[in-house]
Amino acid sequence: MMETIIKELQSEKFGLFQAMKVRRPVTAFTGYDLVQWLRKRFDMEEQREAIHLSQLLCQYGYIYPLDLKSYSIKEDRSVEYRFQKPFYWPFSSQVSTDSIEYAIYLQKRSMRNKQKHGLEPYEQEAFDKLLKVYCDKKEFIEKQATEQVDEIKKKKRNEKIIFDQQERAFWRIHRPPPGCVKNLEEGPKKNFLPQQIIARKKTKEALRKEIAFLKKSFGRPRMKFSMVFESYKLRWEQYKEFDPFMDASATQPSNPWMSDETMLWEINSPDVHIPTDSRMKKWAISFYELINDPRGQCEFDEYLQKEYSHENLHFWCAVENYKCCPRSRQKEEMNSIYKMYLEKGSRSEVNVDSKTLDQVHQNMRSSSESNAKARYVFEPAQEHIYVLMKKDSYPRYLRSDQFKDLMEKAKQQPLTKRRFFFGGPKKRPSTPSPKINRRHGSSSSDRDVSSDISGESSPVHVAHHSFSTGNLQDLDSHKSSRTNSRFYVVMENL
Repeated sequence: MMETIIKELQSEKFGLFQAMKVRRPVTAFTGYDLVQWLRKRFDMEEQREAIHLSQLLCQYGYIYPLDLKSYSIKEDRSVEYRFQKPFYWPFSSQVSTDSIEYAIYLQKRSMRNKQKHGLEPYEQEAFDKLLKVYCDKKEFIEKQATEQVDEIKKKKRNEKIIFDQQERAFWRIHRPPPGCVKNLEEGPKKNFLPQQIIARKKTKEALRKEIAFLKKSFGRPRMKFSMVFESYKLRWEQYKEFDPFMDASATQPSNPWMSDETMLWEINSPDVHIPTDSRMKKWAISFYELINDPRGQCEFDEYLQKEYSHENLHFWCAVENYKCCPRSRQKEEMNSIYKMYLEKGSRSEVNVDSKTLDQVHQNMRSSSESNAKARYVFEPAQEHIYVLMKKDSYPRYLRSDQFKDLMEKAKQQPLTKRRFFFGGPKKRPSTPSPKINRRHGSSSSDRDVSSDISGESSPVHVAHHSFSTGNLQDLDSHKSSRTNSRFYVVMENL
């Protein structure tokens, strides 16, 4: 569509230059001329429609501004534009836009006059990265750039200027500077080898397999859309209260993505002692939720031990771990699981019928280490045990006292974290203040002060801080009272 408009704009009879009515030959036009021509050609009532169409022509690289700065159409005569060469049109197959061609273009500019053709900072950065990536093709890039520079030197001055502007405008569209929008979306390139193209061609054998597959698909049961919709609706109603997008109260006590509290992750951790109320409600909804929850597995295993059927859960978990084990241990794990749970007379033999056991034996014989199906040799027995636990042990566990008691504890569990405040105001003790010891002789009102504080008229015990002549008698009496201690007895004996 845009290429058709560009061809009409460049038409010799009804084109843009003929509408401008300029006698001298021109190669440039203004945004005002382009907008007016589009309004007249397509009978546009509003000017903004013509401006929008001209913006698309500029952004996709069919026209370019002479200053090569702003790729937006100005509906006045301040900026001039030129038509892009068909060789550089965005959807042309004549020129490639891969990284090697971009590296050749940057190398070519770096070899010319730096004042006119110098690289911008983002182009220099891109050029350095490309040289590191294509270090093995550096000579090829330099040789191609040298040949193109020699061809440019043969052109006339005006032709050089126009060619440089067209090439810069082309790469400005395909490799815009940082912060600019890239309007052209380039899809993934399909580089197929001839061998791959031949392999893709359908042979008679491939067509026979496709016909057999389609015949089998006719006999498969198909679920009606109404039933599928009802099942999705039922699941949505069951899990609505656990979905934070549907119900904001599902993230109790608080949403960790909205606040800084991590209480939600702590109370729902796998090794938590008491699970939350919502977590146990999921267990009651589906056996899948119970058996895939680490805490639910522990609780269900504890209940199965009371029923002497815990080997069923152990076998199911062992098969799940076997599916993810390394290939080097695959054969060892397979033999270990069979000897422990499926071999007759084993200590933890599970209750599996003969038909299912025959399927397991057939899978083990046909499996090998290189076979991808070797990880699923116990799939029939695992499905049998899963259905057995779901229909037999699971309903009894939901009715058991163990599940009910745990549910009561989960309901009583607080969903708020205890907060500790440090550095707050301290409460004054309600006990009376201790007696104040004052220096002997420092004040004549020692007895009065102590009696006022303590409420009693007991004598005041003073502390001696200096040896003055006024308290030598008290010092002697104090020394005589301390001589009874063990320390002073030893010192006197020495």
